[in-house]
Amino acid sequence: GLAAALFLAGAVMTEAQAGNGGRQKAHAGQGAGSSWSRSSTVQRTPSGHTRQDKWQSQDGRSASRQVDVTHDPASGTRNRAAAWTGPEGRTTTVDTVTQRTGSGYTRDTTASRDDGRTATRNTTIANDRAAGSRSVDSATTGFDGRTTVYSSDAQRTNDGYVRDVTRTLPDGQVNQRSIDVSCDPAGQSCARTVVGGNGG
Repeated sequence: GLAAALFLAGAVMTEAQAGNGGRQKAHAGQGAGSSWSRSSTVQRTPSGHTRQDKWQSQDGRSASRQVDVTHDPASGTRNRAAAWTGPEGRTTTVDTVTQRTGSGYTRDTTASRDDGRTATRNTTIANDRAAGSRSVDSATTGFDGRTTVYSSDAQRTNDGYVRDVTRTLPDGQVNQRSIDVSCDPAGQSCARTVVGGNGG
């Protein structure tokens, strides 16, 4: 996925929600055979928050990330813009726009490298609470220009749910899975059956 391309200073990066005002945090640990430290600053803004992360390794290497998140409750739009600078000075930006819809939301992500290459992911999620159904459709195009298409359709049943998943790989191969989950509340147990196959 898009996040796989963003490996900074041997650190595993996780998001944190912005609290009231600003926060600063320092962390030290062991990564990729050398000691590293991380400092983070989160600042609430009128429409969201900003976050700055800096990594410093024992051997003098450094990396950084700047994230700006804005919300527009009236339109149901959320924007997230992230800029990453790795230990070698290479940069990657990742921009994500999430838009609320009548039955769910759409999410469009574009990652851009400093060499001009881009990768995208476009996802649409629709829910029907009355019918107990949920559909997910997503298309991901990597930095190499190859596209993978994913779809998932889930349906609530009397004792659980069923879900059909289809993934079409860049070479045209279609992988399909059917998942059936049934639960027995009295016995406090669930049974899960998965049937899958690959096609050309």
